[in-house]
Amino acid sequence: MKPWPSSPDRVKPVVITLADGINQSVESIEIADGQCTDAINVDSFIYPTLQVRDGYALHSTHTGYINRLFTFLGVWYCGNERGLYRFTGSSWAAVYEYGDSNNERLWDAAMFFDGSKLYFLDGSLQLQQWDGTTLTPMSSAPAASAFLTTHANRFYLANRNDNLLSYSGLRDAADWTSTNKYTGTGKITVETPDGEKPTGLIAYADHVILFKKYTLHELYGEDSTNFQMQNPYGVGCISDRTLVPTNSALYWLASDGVYAYSGGATPVKISDQIKNYISSINQSYARHCTAGTDGRFLYLSLVTGGNTIPNVTLKYDLQGGRWWPCSFVATSYFLNGQTLYIGTSDGRVLQMGGATDGGNVINWSIETKPFSEGDETVRKTINRIWVIADIEPGSTLNVAYAGGTEGGAWNVVNSITNGTGVIRSTRIPVIVRTPETWYRLKLYGTGKVKIHRIVREVSRRNS
Repeated sequence: MKPWPSSPDRVKPVVITLADGINQSVESIEIADGQCTDAINVDSFIYPTLQVRDGYALHSTHTGYINRLFTFLGVWYCGNERGLYRFTGSSWAAVYEYGDSNNERLWDAAMFFDGSKLYFLDGSLQLQQWDGTTLTPMSSAPAASAFLTTHANRFYLANRNDNLLSYSGLRDAADWTSTNKYTGTGKITVETPDGEKPTGLIAYADHVILFKKYTLHELYGEDSTNFQMQNPYGVGCISDRTLVPTNSALYWLASDGVYAYSGGATPVKISDQIKNYISSINQSYARHCTAGTDGRFLYLSLVTGGNTIPNVTLKYDLQGGRWWPCSFVATSYFLNGQTLYIGTSDGRVLQMGGATDGGNVINWSIETKPFSEGDETVRKTINRIWVIADIEPGSTLNVAYAGGTEGGAWNVVNSITNGTGVIRSTRIPVIVRTPETWYRLKLYGTGKVKIHRIVREVSRRNS
């Protein structure tokens, strides 16, 4: 912070941007000027400009809590509490369906090595093979498997009830009994002193990773002659549905936060800024937490408080490490090409993108940290604030302030609605006077808005 200028009116300009995300890791007065204490439906996609996030459109409507979403042979599939379904173009038809509903049916799926067959399970169902027409149970596969992945032309299975990692015959998902040391099957025991059972399974960075609640176990090799289990890392996973591989790292949710792992190095926690959300996770239903990516943001849906399925969604800017809360709640994710799709708890499949949330205007807001202008011993009078923003047609922007570091009533000092029919680029003047050592700003509104920067002209006074 530059010192106060030696001028009679003792005025200095302070320029800030607001696109550095929320930060709950320290007291609000300690966070960076570009960070915020609270926000909803804004993000840093065009950093350092803050923008209202993109919306979504309805792709299709099914029923129930959609916990898995993917495509196979160009056809959409989803899993909910009742079964696994395929989209016919106008409705959803059952591939496998139960006679009752159970939210604990969390589906996992993988393709055959040439993409010609689909394999799926749900934690109790025998491994199933589907070629688009015929459904065939893999009768020799381990029963009650909950986790499925493929690596080096083999399928790997694990369940929640024992410490066995099973692998299939080479290029044969139906073979779980042959004993040839090069092409046959087998089981690897993965034990830990605390007796924890598997919580997730994935192939990443040319090896298989088995997760437990507090540990990560890496399996290298391709058959029984060269399989090697590395010493575990002391970071586990509480939901396999949060395992998200990208070109740069593997991301997942552990009991104490979100981690990133690049292979061969200790996983790094990236979620200190959202520690209040993490601490509120309902650990009894944490396996329902889920995550996905659109290539730029990591999306994370959490089960918090007394909820039993996801009720909170946040997004993490992979380019800058910034967290942003969203108002929509996703219960599953799938990236189809460059477009992200999400499932919801009420059976909708949504396509991300656009200026509205399914035709409804997007409500947004952001609350800044408390500012003292570098001097906590004197009170200030904010003579003028300039908000440099672009407001799209039909959108609104409001500016409010409150004295002190927290609490208190927000005083609205300017409101703008763009009814011109074209994007309005404007410098919004705001006159504010508050005889406080600390003060905060709140910007909020509806529709698509970009906030480039805020210029504050602040004068000091002795009192």
